[in-house]
Order: sequence, then C-alpha cells, then structure tokens
Amino acid sequence: MVDGIPKYVSVRDHLRGSIKRMKDGAQLPTESELCTRYNVSRITVRHAIEDLIREGLIVRSQGKGTFKLKSPSSSREVINGHIRGFWRQQRDLGKTVKTRVLGNRIVKNADFASKLGIDADADLIELERLRYVDGNLHQYVCTYLSAVQFPEILEHDFSDGSLYSFIEEQYDVRLARNEVVVRIENVDSRIAGYFHVDRGRPVLAMDSTVFDGFGSVVAFGIALQPPAYSEIEFVINSMQDSR
Repeated sequence: MVDGIPKYVSVRDHLRGSIKRMKDGAQLPTESELCTRYNVSRITVRHAIEDLIREGLIVRSQGKGTFKLKSPSSSREVINGHIRGFWRQQRDLGKTVKTRVLGNRIVKNADFASKLGIDADADLIELERLRYVDGNLHQYVCTYLSAVQFPEILEHDFSDGSLYSFIEEQYDVRLARNEVVVRIENVDSRIAGYFHVDRGRPVLAMDSTVFDGFGSVVAFGIALQPPAYSEIEFVINSMQDSR
C-alpha cells in the first residue's frame, strides 16, 4: 500500500491508461512481464487485471492471453460486475462528460423509500441530472438516497464528478452489487423537451438498485436514454474470470 492506496489500484489505474492507447484486439503483456514492470507480486497483477475485465476493457482467453476488447462505437451504457457508474465509465473511455444538475433536494415518496428499505415518511434526497458525453445529451437520471444516511450529498456540486465516487470516499462505503431492470417508458412533456422528441415517445429506461457490501440498499435510480443513444452493453464474466 502506497499513501493509503492498495498496490493493485495503482497498477490497475496505470494499466487502464496503457490499454486506452492500445489497438482493439491487442494482447497485453504476460502476468510475469507486468510483475516485472510494476515491481509487484503476481497476486497484485491478477487483482488489477480482474478489475479491468469486470469493467469490460479487456478479456482473458484461456491458454492464449489477455486482450483489449473492441472499444464501443458509441458512448453506450455498459452493465457489468464492476460498479463505476456512468460518469466514471465514460471518462475511462476517454470521453468528455458534463453534468447539468436539475435538482438536489429533499422529498418524501413512499414508493422510493420502500425501494431503499426505509420508512415511508423518511426524508429522501432526490438528485436529478442530465448527462452529456462529448457535448451530446446521453442520459436523464434521477437518483434517490436516504437524507439521514448521506446528508453531505445535498451540499455537494455534482456538475462535474461521480456520485458513486463521492459516496465511496465521503462515507467509506463499498458498492458491491447493482440490480438493473431495463424497460420502456413513455416520456412526459418535460423529459420530451430535453430529448427533443414528442411527448409520449417510448424511450429506454433503466431502474438501478445499488447495494453495499452488507446487502443494504445505498441508492435507487431511474435513467432514461434519448432515442439516439438507447443502447446498453451487458458484460458477463464467467466464474473462472471472477475468481
């Protein structure tokens, strides 16, 4: 551990930058070569590589090696076993990500409180945002969290940065699981105005429930995708890759 940062994190982050500069399908150095390059153990290298596999950046082929996956042709949402969130995911792909915060307020909503596993009349934080990638609107997202558990969220400026990073760093919470439901929703007049489509237009919607390492719900969010960017990629790793 260096300055409180685990060695594998430093290796992972440096390796991620190197992978971005590689051509699609290019083979990564062997584990032995990476151990020598970073002066770390094989376990450290494997931990870093497994994180990048879960991010969907690379793939391991048994008996052949590890290779860079083809970069997405568009800034699609990628659902995999590594919870990074839209902002960090797109930044990792080298995209310019901007956020317009529409609202960060206290609300009461029994349905969303139920999804968070808290009392129906509890105060909720409603964080409402538009997400832009390379200048184009890619997502409307509204996230709900417990106001008692995460009060500092109300004071933070999320116009540039990741909500998940803030939660992990400010509250020392490990985000361990994300349950996603993909569906079609007809947009109301307000969302239709943001997307420049007719009211009632069906768009892709995702309901996301994020859990911590103890199985408690941290956040519930609803994301709507404009028709031009309604594409989701699911990356499913085998049990062998996740060990």
